[in-house]
Parts: sequence; C-alpha cells; structure tokens
Amino acid sequence: MAQITRRNILLAGLALPSIAEAVHANVSTAEGSEKPQRFEEVIGFEVAEAVSGHPIGILPLGSLEFHGPHNPLGTDSIIISGIAERVAARTRALLFPAVTFTQCPAHTSHFQGTISVRPEVMTLYFEDILRNILHLGFRKVFILNGHDGNIGPARGAVARIADEIQDAALLFANWWEFVSSETMKTMGLFHQSNGGHGHGGPLETSAIAAFRPDLIHLSHARDLPEPPELSGGAPYYLQKSKAAEWPGYSGNVSAASAEKGRKLVRISEDAIVKLIENWLSHDEVPGSW
Repeated sequence: MAQITRRNILLAGLALPSIAEAVHANVSTAEGSEKPQRFEEVIGFEVAEAVSGHPIGILPLGSLEFHGPHNPLGTDSIIISGIAERVAARTRALLFPAVTFTQCPAHTSHFQGTISVRPEVMTLYFEDILRNILHLGFRKVFILNGHDGNIGPARGAVARIADEIQDAALLFANWWEFVSSETMKTMGLFHQSNGGHGHGGPLETSAIAAFRPDLIHLSHARDLPEPPELSGGAPYYLQKSKAAEWPGYSGNVSAASAEKGRKLVRISEDAIVKLIENWLSHDEVPGSW
C-alpha cells in the first residue's frame, strides 16, 4: 500500500450543479488546453473506461459560507471549481464535482446564508464518499481544497479509510498556500509578514473576480485593519466563538481586482500542476508530512 502521510489527506463529497455549471460557463482553462472530462457527465456504463483513461482524479472542496457583503456565498466553491478545471485540463485528470455542503466555523456559521454541517457528520460523510471514489478504481486522487473548514473533519475519516482501502495514494492541498505572503504584499493585498489570506479579504475577492466579476460588489464593503501579529511570523491557528462585532470578512478589500485575481490563480495553478506532475512521475512529493 502506498504510504499515507499527513499531507496525503483525502476529502470527498457532492456538489451543487448550479455552482459547477456557473463556473464551467464562465472560466477559461489554460491557453491551448482542452476542457477536462467531468465525472458527472460520464455515462453510467462507461465509468470503468473513464477511470482507466485518466492517471488521476481531482476532487475540489468548497463551501456555502458568508464571505462579507461584497462576495457570493459560493466564493470557495466557485474559486476552487475554476482552479480545478484548469489543473485537470493540464494534467489529464478526471474532474469530480466540488464539495459544497461542508462544515463552517463558529464565527461564520451564524451569518445569514451560511450552511454548515456538523464536524462529526462531516467525518462520516467523508468516509462514505472516500470509500466510493476509491472503489471506482482510482489509485491516485488529488483533493484541491478551497475552504479551511474542510481540513479537520477529514483526518479521522482518512485514518479509518486508509486501513480499509489498499494501494491508495491520496494527496491534499489548499489552493491559497501556493501563493506566498511576499507575492500578496507585492500586489498590495497584505502588508505585514503574516498577514494571512483573510476570510473574504482581498485574496479571495480578487480570485472570485477572476472567475465571476459579475458577483463582486466592492461598494458594499469597507476596508478593515489587518489583525496584529501574535507570534512574530510563526504559523498559528486561532478559533473564536461567534463574534457579533466581526463583519464576516477581513482586510483591505478595495485592493482586490480581477487582474490580480488572474495572476494569483495562475500562480497557484502552475504550482499545483507541477506538484501533480512530480507525484505522477515519482510516486512521492517533496515535503509530505
């Protein structure tokens, strides 16, 4: 059985057709690339042929979550569906529909429009979907995540499924982690060394503008101060309960633009494609943990 490392985490799920169709209609794949084959478009009796005809399956993970008064509820799902389509086209992958109904943290779950699934339910949900995807015949599945709430619930499921399914290689990555803080500072999106990517902030707003500029309403939001550095630049995770004073987004959103979004998406896309190509060639990727 292929080694399952902490980075080789698989999440799985279903998608809202309306979101997937909207992204499909409005996002362009990389120049010169054909559209990837979509799993939901495969004829039932041709599943085995479709799986065997692709070296890898790609599963995008999103959410339905409040991202401020200026962004759509499907921000995570639209962004990740768009990036996944471009990556799948360049890596000859079979593209699965994006996960849409997922777990959202306490500080966004009380906002109107957020649909949140309990973490313990998500773990069981991931187990079932993971089991079914692997039983299709894929050995390698790449999970491209667009929502941090998807990360935690998957780990318990993966621990059990990894013992159950033999010869599975599962790789997980967050799209935003391929964009460095230095790149964001150069673009004027953040200023401090650990400015982070910010929920509903200029990074996500720029990225959604790259795919669906018609859904962005910057006039509805004001710029917000960046949070203070708590650890001198070291990574950390802060979880707060519902905070009525928080407006549901962060950062200087007026710095967002579709042009910046296209650059950010391409940076992430290129890095993800390289990661997958290395994985397919060598069966391992640098820095797995």
